[in-house]
Order: sequence, then C-alpha cells, then structure tokens
Amino acid sequence: MEITITKGLPDAGRQVRLAVFVREQGFTEASEFDGTDAAAWHAVIWEDGVPLATGRLFPDAKREAGYTIGRIAVRRERRGERLGARVMGALEEKARSLGAREIHLCAQVRAKGFYESLGYTAYGEIVYDESVPHTMMEKRL
Repeated sequence: MEITITKGLPDAGRQVRLAVFVREQGFTEASEFDGTDAAAWHAVIWEDGVPLATGRLFPDAKREAGYTIGRIAVRRERRGERLGARVMGALEEKARSLGAREIHLCAQVRAKGFYESLGYTAYGEIVYDESVPHTMMEKRL
C-alpha cells in the first residue's frame, strides 16, 4: 500500500468519494464536489493501482494557523483496516509541515467515535448537511 498527497482533486480521490458519499450515502455530486477541491491537498491510499481511501486538507480562513480536514472516505469493502486513520495521519503530517497548530473538521455524528479515537474533541451544536447530522471537532497539534 502507498499513500500519495497531491494538490487538487485527483481522479482517484473523486472515484472513492463518488462510491462512498454519492452512491452509498446518497449525497448529491453538486454538494460533494466544490471549489475547495482544486486548492486542497488530497491524500489517497492505493493498493495494486486501486484507490481505497481518500481525504482532503485546506487552510481554515477563520483561524490563524488552522487547517480543515474533510471528505474522509474508505471504500466499504476495506473498512475496519484503519485506512481512514492512515489518511488522517498523512493529512495531519502535511498540515504540520504547512505550519498548522490546530485542525478542525465537520464529522458525521455516526463517525464521531472514530475521530475521538484520533484525539479530536467535539464542540458546538449539531448541524445538518443533506439531512445528515454533523458535529464540529478540533485537535491541537
């Protein structure tokens, strides 16, 4: 397995997000893919030329030295192998190299425990994205 990090959304990352967020979870393509993708750093985990997991990182305009991680997705058949944690680790490392002191994310409530296991803490009220409850979370680096 290898992890690549590139600026701008690679087709491999798009494939994983389409499989997970659009086809599996029912989000619309219009809400899943946005203007942030072009400027964000994207991590992709590969095995034998097949993209298995992805996520993105971008500067948080509201916070000095803050970055946002999002769109963490792992193909259904590969869940439970800690690929999401590996994506998060790669993106956190990239954020540190860019001078980040904190990372924020907006997690689906059902994934809150996953992010807590990586050291993130929830804050604020529940928000909804396409009727799916989300919570804001943060981690100091």
